[in-house]
Amino acid sequence: MYALKSKSILSMAIAMAVSTSAYANDTTIEEVTVVAKPTSYANNVIEPAMLEQQSTVSSVLSVIDNLPGISINEGDAFGGDDWSTTITMRGFSIDGNQQQLGMTVDGIPNGGSNYGGGAKANRYLDSENLATVEVGQGTSDIKSASLEALGGTFNFVSKAPSLEKSTTFAYTSGSHDATRYYLKHETGTLFDNTQAYVSYSQTDTSRWIGSGSNGGKDNQHAEAKFVTTLTDLTITGRISYDDVSETNYNSVSLAQFEQTPDWDQLTWNWTGVPHFDQMFAEGWGTLRENTLAYLKFEYAISSTSLLTVSPYYHKNSGRGDWIPPYLTTPVDENGNPTTEGGSNAGSYGFTDSEGNPLAPNADCTASLSWPWESGPGLNPACYDAGATPVMSYRHTHYNKDRLGVTAHYAATFGMHDIEAGFWYEQSDRDESRDWHKVIDARIYHHYDSTPYWTQYKNTFEADTLKWYAQDSMAFGDLTLNVGVKKYLVDIEKFDHYQNATTAKVNSDSDILFSGGIVYQLNNSTELFTSYSENFAAIKDGVLERDSSDLSAIEPETAENIDLGVRYQNDALKLTATAYSIEFDNRITFIAPGSDTGGIDYTIGTNGSYLNVGGIESQGLELSASYMLSPEWSFYSSYTNNNSEYKGDAPGFEAGDKVIDSVDDLFVLSTDYYSGDFRFGMSAKYTGERGDVDSYTVLDLNAGYAAQVDAGPFKAIDIAFVVYNVTDESYLAGGTGNGSTYFIGSPRTAAVTFTATF
Repeated sequence: MYALKSKSILSMAIAMAVSTSAYANDTTIEEVTVVAKPTSYANNVIEPAMLEQQSTVSSVLSVIDNLPGISINEGDAFGGDDWSTTITMRGFSIDGNQQQLGMTVDGIPNGGSNYGGGAKANRYLDSENLATVEVGQGTSDIKSASLEALGGTFNFVSKAPSLEKSTTFAYTSGSHDATRYYLKHETGTLFDNTQAYVSYSQTDTSRWIGSGSNGGKDNQHAEAKFVTTLTDLTITGRISYDDVSETNYNSVSLAQFEQTPDWDQLTWNWTGVPHFDQMFAEGWGTLRENTLAYLKFEYAISSTSLLTVSPYYHKNSGRGDWIPPYLTTPVDENGNPTTEGGSNAGSYGFTDSEGNPLAPNADCTASLSWPWESGPGLNPACYDAGATPVMSYRHTHYNKDRLGVTAHYAATFGMHDIEAGFWYEQSDRDESRDWHKVIDARIYHHYDSTPYWTQYKNTFEADTLKWYAQDSMAFGDLTLNVGVKKYLVDIEKFDHYQNATTAKVNSDSDILFSGGIVYQLNNSTELFTSYSENFAAIKDGVLERDSSDLSAIEPETAENIDLGVRYQNDALKLTATAYSIEFDNRITFIAPGSDTGGIDYTIGTNGSYLNVGGIESQGLELSASYMLSPEWSFYSSYTNNNSEYKGDAPGFEAGDKVIDSVDDLFVLSTDYYSGDFRFGMSAKYTGERGDVDSYTVLDLNAGYAAQVDAGPFKAIDIAFVVYNVTDESYLAGGTGNGSTYFIGSPRTAAVTFTATF
């Protein structure tokens, strides 16, 4: 395990970079896994047992859920839906409306965590290929490449290739029709200096809500990685490909949950009534394809200096689906029918046999009440028997290309550990929305492949440059670090139907300062404190909305202060951190009024963004890991967080609790190892959020691993995981509006058989 010593972290990093031992097998990686590095800000690294607490069919996001301050919810226990994924930490969130936490993979930026054109770490990394996750709560590493790191960062680290040649096959079977096939080949050492692997997985699950035609997740994923070690140069290359189709989960109100706690209001039987069938689950879809590739060159300039340069490329494409219960009437600015651009002059839900729009019978006022009031226009009872119901299949297309490079220089000069570098990225994001006619809404949602209206088509170009520098100075047992960083971000919107650049914004930061102190009290205890100015650039989504006053919108900023202590001896590791955060210039979307009483499918580019005050957060994070014996260990974490809005805005007033923030989180887990057998249990308590009740979820895992060396087999492993053992009924992550939440996953089990050849 990592020892708390005053020795320069930089020196150790350089020593690892120029040594082939840095690329040892997986066991070596686990041996250096620790609760927290000796840095001046709060940070955590997952423990090896946290990987075993999750099934391989689950998303890599789930492994950090037990760390202090963090809450992860993904719609189901297997992370089967990005739409319903929410992450909160210290009052900051990643959800459908907010992206306030940074995320990288091997230090490479993820391109944003938003639903439209973004991709979280689960799109880049299979759980079997995950080595660890580095979490910086509140104050991130100064070199972290993210435009969203207001409240902290997550760096997902992929495994290094093994020195030994092997082939691994794994099969998983689980609840809700879950199946997973995984194949990985390790080349071992090639040419005396190179190790590599390639892997492929196929994952399928069904939605846990409902039955029959109910949708689910279909995911193909591939990865390849190599490491070549030369005299003074180490070259790492990695590429990942992910192709997924997901059926979404829907959020529900408190009243809906109390009435039907195991139903998210989506249906699985086609009725032929469009007002009902707009909630047909298979019509709510997320399709995404992501390819991320990078090369990393680590050059040891001398025994005390290291230069790292990492060029990368990311391609994202996909689609989001909905099935509105009507057809629209698109017109141009002169009121003439159009198929591209313009606006909707009106919608209709029924036609005659020739396809002409019909109005409801004049004397009919009846309305369908579910899922919301239909009005007579969408009620079949208000039309003659020969009327034909019609529907649309609405596609929102997302495409994003990113090309960038990160460069980092680190050197030790006497008492000084110097770091400096930059991150540059150029990205183009295309977004368009088209409407397709459902061929026969009485039968199913099959649609005409040619759209009858493309509502909008825009391209967003962004140029990002970040530079930073930091000096860590060692004064005996005390280390002082001082750093500066600055972001320069330019975004433009090109409207293809106006054939012009219609919006642009400069989202540069001020020079942002950070500083911290680490004091080595004795061989087992260190004290730390830090201050950091964090920044989130204005996102290109703000430029989507034509009513946003860009001249009045400022980037979001946060000032983070940490004060804490770390303790470690042979059996016990403790960390305690008190923090205070001032979040300013919070950017919020103000939606236009909707006359549907439900989803406004035609919202397009209406609505606006504006700054609405900020958030104040104070809290305490505790974590403890204790080895009762070589076989038996305990882990616990506790978080108390108080996040309140400052400044009034639509939906809340100054002093109100931040929507979806949790005051109390408590985790207790234990793991037991006896020879080839392992067993673990983990319980997590999530406190109240406004009117939402608290809940406790209990998980267990067991496994058997053995070296067999019989015939073609080298080793086998059987792993069994059960989530929510007590089948607790609860509301999990929210949508950021304080009125709807996603239903928590029920009891879910999975078993995985792995064989290594």
